[in-house]
Amino acid sequence: MNTTSITHNPMPMTGKKVQLWIDIFFCLVLLPLMIYLLPIERWFQSNTLFVCLLVGWLYMVYFINRVFTVPSLFRNRTRLIWALLVVIAMIAITYLLTRYKMEFPWHNHRPPGMGDAPRRPMSASRLRLHQQAVWFLFVIVTTFSIAIGLLGELYRQRARRQELEAAKNKAELSLYKAQIDPHFLFNTLNTLYSMVVTQSPKTEDAFMQFIDITRYIYNNANQDSVAVEDEAQYLQQYIDLQRNRMNECTTVNFDYNNDHTHPGLTIAPMLLITFVENALKYGVSSSVETVINLALKVKNGVLTLRTENPVRTKPNDENHVGIGIENCRKRLDLIYGDRYSLDIDNSDDIFNVNLTINLKQDTP
Repeated sequence: MNTTSITHNPMPMTGKKVQLWIDIFFCLVLLPLMIYLLPIERWFQSNTLFVCLLVGWLYMVYFINRVFTVPSLFRNRTRLIWALLVVIAMIAITYLLTRYKMEFPWHNHRPPGMGDAPRRPMSASRLRLHQQAVWFLFVIVTTFSIAIGLLGELYRQRARRQELEAAKNKAELSLYKAQIDPHFLFNTLNTLYSMVVTQSPKTEDAFMQFIDITRYIYNNANQDSVAVEDEAQYLQQYIDLQRNRMNECTTVNFDYNNDHTHPGLTIAPMLLITFVENALKYGVSSSVETVINLALKVKNGVLTLRTENPVRTKPNDENHVGIGIENCRKRLDLIYGDRYSLDIDNSDDIFNVNLTINLKQDTP
């Protein structure tokens, strides 16, 4: 899974391919078809140079508008002024083409015996039709090229917005991780300190567990994803470490089950620890019988985490669910979108969490 990766590319490869196919369609199909509808054969007989100039100019108009004129509309004022000047220049050149004097062959109207008589000039009506045809082609090509240029520019703007949104999301994820990790470390160091003060015989093992957990955080904090098995082992190590500060009044049950129907499932690192940490923080008691149930299950590519704990330690704010859970919810929104559900119920002094994430789309 790499949901926050960024590629700086103003126009993705798919968009370039679409643009290429549109250019090919215009050059090989659309423009030749429009020219064919005009009396191009008679124009070619009377003045081959004019026909070549007109066709070449129409192709230039298309690419000038698509590549320069339209993109300049979305740039700075200087580019906009240059674009307007280019448009004026294109109109002027097209006007000159409409004033191009052509002579048409009139061999069908030659009297008998005249032989190779000189060609007669173009009549006013023919000149008017000639001018209208040139303007018609220019307007059609200009309209089509501007429309295609606008579509391409909108596509690039959309891709740019997505790129900026991805960068924003990645920055937010880094912030949430930075908030979560010190919170976990503070609680764990508190546990180790209490063990040292009480001279617990499990202190050495606890320090080894702490080193393994710290190594996991260091190696995976900046990763986009880790294997589900690694995350489950991380939770187990954390629970074992926290058990060191509990007495016989508190029982922690942790069950992990994976049907392995989708090998290679991954999950965002340190996403589940917040819920486990919250259950152990508020559910532990040294004087009242307490049972904390934690269950992690992966079935058919769907991960489910359930936590259930009595609220033995009240937070300062009755409606406060902890900065860790709020940050975790934001991470879930950014990474999984509508592929997860999170239900939290803290009624009757029992705190229940039911988290479901569809991980199948992240399988390599």
